[in-house]
Amino acid sequence: MSPSRAEDVEDDDPVIAEYNVFITPRQLEQIYLLQYPNRNRSQAYNDRNGARPTDFRLKPQAGFMEMDIGMNPSANFNKFQSLVWGEAIRKAKGNGGSGTFGAAAGFAPTKGGKGRGKHEGGEMSVDQGLSRFQEAVNRDAVFQKQTLGGQILQDEAGNPNYMLGAFRGDELHLTRVDGVVQMRPQFHHVDAITHAETAARRTEAAENSSGGPGATSASTQKQPQALALAQTYKDNRDVENLEALRAKNLLLIAAEEKWTKLEYFDEDEEASYETYHSRLFHGDTKEAKHLKSQMKNEEYLDAISAPRVDPSGRKKKRPLTKKQMERIEAAEDDVEGAGEMGGEVEVEMS
Repeated sequence: MSPSRAEDVEDDDPVIAEYNVFITPRQLEQIYLLQYPNRNRSQAYNDRNGARPTDFRLKPQAGFMEMDIGMNPSANFNKFQSLVWGEAIRKAKGNGGSGTFGAAAGFAPTKGGKGRGKHEGGEMSVDQGLSRFQEAVNRDAVFQKQTLGGQILQDEAGNPNYMLGAFRGDELHLTRVDGVVQMRPQFHHVDAITHAETAARRTEAAENSSGGPGATSASTQKQPQALALAQTYKDNRDVENLEALRAKNLLLIAAEEKWTKLEYFDEDEEASYETYHSRLFHGDTKEAKHLKSQMKNEEYLDAISAPRVDPSGRKKKRPLTKKQMERIEAAEDDVEGAGEMGGEVEVEMS
């Protein structure tokens, strides 16, 4: 690009501000960036919009996060379906489950119980709940919440590192993010109905087989036979096998790990402002160490650029050196001068 052209570009896009950049030191507290792909930014989950999270939980080892958002059951609310879903969730929890299904629970089946789950004050049917809906709401027999959740994407080698930026005057403070979570709606209430129906069919089949006319006693039943298991080894270099093994281990961890409850603070609370100023800004900017890059400009460009592949398979020519470029420029000047004088110039390349 010619100097005149570069000046035109600079005039079209002038520098309007400059900032001193600081990187905050790592601390014990972890920072996660929560994204809501299905929610407009103007309708954030907070007190101002009447959508404050009521429960926040985390599985740090498995890397799952969930939160519950309360809903108003007095307007634009399907009372019948909320009672059906509430009953399914109650049964899942009463049988020893956590009310969580899907990947966050390791896709594990619900725990079966010998009897129906107990409910304080006796059970309430769906018909009774419709006639006494407010009482059902007070007894937590109504499904009146929305669950959002997702898997934490940790930093990995080769992937970009996300940072949070906070401005203060002419300073830009960057804080490294420990993980990114895309919070999407979870349908545990729908899964609870499916699991309840499956458990009911399994219980009914067991009762029929044990109490039916063709049932046999435990002593006459066929005894289990010992099987010999042969241990096999797969090539660890197989990427697909490694990915499948990693996913299987993750689901096992998710099935065994219990939820850790977290305390939620709204963005307008004083505690949130205190954490913002103490955590997202460097404590001592005067004593902050200057960052020094270990890479030169050419090395950095090579690191972030994709390698060029010639489809023809021809060997790539080595680029000209600076000395060769100077000789070519000098030769071009001699050629132009010889053209004006009508002479001839010989160019020697080494």
